[in-house]
Amino acid sequence: MHRRFPTAILLIVGLLGAAAHAAGDPVRPSIASVSLSGGFSVRDTTYALGPTQGRTTQISGTSLWLFRLRADWFPIRWLGVEGDGSGDFFRALKPTPTKDPLQNASQRGAGRLAVALRYVTDGGFVLNGSLGYGFSVAPVVRINPANLAAEPLADGLLSHGPMARFGVGYSGERFEGLASVIAMFALGQQVNSLEPQLWLAGRVADLGPTALWVGLEGALLLEASPAAVGYSGPTFRFALGLKLQLLPPAPPPKPIVDGVTNETTLQLSVRLPDGAPALGALVTLDDAAPAPVDGLGQLVTSPKPGPHTASAKLSGYRAAKGDAQVVEGKQTALVLRLEALTGPGQLSGTVRASSSGKPVPEATVTAEGLPPVTTGGDGTYRFEKLGPGPVKVRVEAQGFNPTDEIAQVPPESAATLDVQLEALGKGSPATVRGLIRSRTGEALKASVVIKGLATKVQVTPEGRFFVTVPGGTYQFVISAPGYVTQSKKVVLADGDQAIVHTELQKVSK
Repeated sequence: MHRRFPTAILLIVGLLGAAAHAAGDPVRPSIASVSLSGGFSVRDTTYALGPTQGRTTQISGTSLWLFRLRADWFPIRWLGVEGDGSGDFFRALKPTPTKDPLQNASQRGAGRLAVALRYVTDGGFVLNGSLGYGFSVAPVVRINPANLAAEPLADGLLSHGPMARFGVGYSGERFEGLASVIAMFALGQQVNSLEPQLWLAGRVADLGPTALWVGLEGALLLEASPAAVGYSGPTFRFALGLKLQLLPPAPPPKPIVDGVTNETTLQLSVRLPDGAPALGALVTLDDAAPAPVDGLGQLVTSPKPGPHTASAKLSGYRAAKGDAQVVEGKQTALVLRLEALTGPGQLSGTVRASSSGKPVPEATVTAEGLPPVTTGGDGTYRFEKLGPGPVKVRVEAQGFNPTDEIAQVPPESAATLDVQLEALGKGSPATVRGLIRSRTGEALKASVVIKGLATKVQVTPEGRFFVTVPGGTYQFVISAPGYVTQSKKVVLADGDQAIVHTELQKVSK
């Protein structure tokens, strides 16, 4: 019976692995795992009590105190380390002679640490093994039922030596079945052991990069020692276990090779004008909700066979649209190419008096390269075609100091620039306006500090700021998280207007 046990394990794992592989489960070998199992064991062991006592005891019965803890770590796909520890406790056993009023109790603990190798195919076949060092200890005591006092019955058997493990099985995305054999070759006159094991588990939860498994474990522990020690017998083990796995990132979808598979799929690829993947693009298929592309600029779906319409959008680019005819049982590919927006945008805003906040009518607004426009009675103005990019705007009105601003006009889109004018007057303060952007034109959450001046500068979410200061020389320090800080010197006289247009560069990693 003992010889047939490993053969039955391999047969069961082989059949289950073949069935799971036929279902097409993908394989991602874990980076690390830890498992804890608990259950019961059935034991039938003969133990000599020592040459001086001249008698033996039959240690047999069922233990409800069985546990096993395992852990492994594979920094390289095929090379890692592993370790495990186990223990059980037997009580109310059969003593010899049978009329002895005291009860025998036995414990067994074991542990090992090893270097592990593994080979996992894309189909899910697993071949692994390890070589290391381990120990086992099996003390026997006598317990008085009246007062539960315990006394050693014989010296505890402490065995240690090299240990080897060999395993084979299947590991998939939702199921795994692994069979292995662990052997310890004890040094000296101690106990050798051989333990075939079977582990069958299913994946029940995904916790981010980790996966939780629930499984069943069975094992047959065979132990034997030289006649001088007199220890031998089998132990059957059954347990329920939990395993937590740390998985590597999921691989990107495989590119289409010949366009024909056994699945009905549609692979949408979004590309920039230069052919690079359009990272961050959103793809809409028919009337479904927009979905982001992956790191390869792709989105793979499984729509029904027939005609479908897809569109892609990305900020700064003109939306792309295309049609695809999905055929049942085939993989269809559709490439959507975005075009960069290059046309002019629009600029509008309101001109107000800084002191009262009232609109300033008939103010002249001039943008470089375009004829000036005049504000209406409500102080508003508008340029229909302007830019794209940073554009200098000048605003003049009777009774007010002229002012210059910088507007960031997006291509083929609209921007708003509201302007405040300072009234003319002797000893009027100087005004400084600014626009803060990244090198790519994005608005930044920046801060502006004027050295030597307690004035607090407010920066809008659009990256604009406006501050009035007495005439003089000032050092403006502009900063933003993740960008290189800039310092600009500004010389002002009373009533002057100045613009501090700043483009910050990202901090190099």
